[in-house]
Amino acid sequence: MAQWDDGYVTDVAYTSNFYREITPTWLAMTSLLLGHRPPDLARPFSYADLGCGNGFTTLVIAAACPHADVWGFDFNPAHVEFANDLAARAGLTNVRFLETSFADLEAMPDAALPDFDMMVSHGVLSWISPANRRHLAGTVAKRLKPGGLVYLSYNVTTGWTAMVPMQALMRMLGAASPERSDAAVPGVLDFVDRLKQAGALYFNANPALENRLTDIRKQDPRYVAHEYMNQDWHPLMFADIAGEMLEAKCRFIGSATLAENIDTVAVPPNMAPILGETRDPNLRETLRDIGCAQAFRRDVYRKGISPMPAAEQQMLVEGITLAGTGLAVPEGGATFATPIGSVTGRPEIYQPLLSMLDSGPLSVRHARAAPTFAERPLVELMQAFTLLVAGGYGHPMLPDGGTVAGHDAGRRLNLTIARANASAADLPRLAAPAIGSAIGMDILETLLVGELLAGKPADVGALAAELVGTLARSGRSVQREGKPVTDQAETLRIVTEAVVAMLERRVPVLRRLGVLG
Repeated sequence: MAQWDDGYVTDVAYTSNFYREITPTWLAMTSLLLGHRPPDLARPFSYADLGCGNGFTTLVIAAACPHADVWGFDFNPAHVEFANDLAARAGLTNVRFLETSFADLEAMPDAALPDFDMMVSHGVLSWISPANRRHLAGTVAKRLKPGGLVYLSYNVTTGWTAMVPMQALMRMLGAASPERSDAAVPGVLDFVDRLKQAGALYFNANPALENRLTDIRKQDPRYVAHEYMNQDWHPLMFADIAGEMLEAKCRFIGSATLAENIDTVAVPPNMAPILGETRDPNLRETLRDIGCAQAFRRDVYRKGISPMPAAEQQMLVEGITLAGTGLAVPEGGATFATPIGSVTGRPEIYQPLLSMLDSGPLSVRHARAAPTFAERPLVELMQAFTLLVAGGYGHPMLPDGGTVAGHDAGRRLNLTIARANASAADLPRLAAPAIGSAIGMDILETLLVGELLAGKPADVGALAAELVGTLARSGRSVQREGKPVTDQAETLRIVTEAVVAMLERRVPVLRRLGVLG
């Protein structure tokens, strides 16, 4: 009997997630900041997601970029069915999802698929067999255009060594359970706790496991099943992947986790001199991973290395334009998560930038013209823009903020998402076509956006009453202190407050990002 799943969990579908780092706007900015000419997003381009799962990120990209030819590939028919259904309901005609294995994808004849400007594979390499990794690399070698970008993310040995035996145990326990993979997760974790309570010395020898297991307990069981209960689960070293990509004529240019490209926040300070004297890229990246106990890499490769002249890079960098996301700035100032911990930005730099960003789209050129930055070096401003994006305060925009067709398609997709959530789906984010990305939202917020997109007037009382009814019909309830509220009057009060807050504070940002018209 054929084992089409190759030991990968397929008895339960994966969660519908979104990954900002694989969007074309993010990858183009990353490439440009690293000194390499990116694909021109103002022109037609082609994009492929290898192992797209439920395809949510792929759908957002297709909606925001109607001039792009977008493809998603996954071997799980449940994932492809979900993605195709959502695309059809949103009227997206520039995206195609194919059910195929990596072996069959590599073997497809040349005429079956286009060549691609961007190819991405998020959260796949560490969860497939070495043979399937070779097929994936072979597909990149065959289909990526010269000058094209490829993104690969994977678990790194430096952050996962202690978890390797634990994952093997979880896999065995899951395989022995008669229940579906996600339903087996609580019992698997309970057994691991029993081992710990029984005094198993492995936990004493690996104290970092405590936080890891605590985090796993908080995660969706479907995610846990796909993350930890596959037959293949291989934390990898950078040099392994770089070698495979070299065979595909692709070389590493940097990380899509933007802060990792800034040495001052990528490794402990005393390691900086060691990195400075290291020229071999494999050794340098390995030292970085050891320096910050790296657990997950988001690598960007380019097919053909042709660094831009400095004058061209400066001209293009000055055109980088960010849109504010509405993320609240902590009282102590803008903070950024980096590989070595959280850092707070210097107020004399970040306060003026955040103020300008709050007023509307902000380009590097516009910021340089401000008195605060007129005398500062461009590299300092580039670093500030990098951290603003990494921290979620801003996001690179599509050229001219996207097209009219892209905004229309994005809002059709958002209305489709809201209607799906009204029927008990769990899609807590909406497309933001001005930035070619998505914005995280709770389910109630997506339902409110759906009402506004459907043409309902911004009448607080009517909207709140409608949302209460929608929540009830979808089997949901509002929560207070982690518990469902059962009193109808209290439910209406909570929903009304949420509607008022969103109309006053969130809706203006959503309009700026194209989520709403």
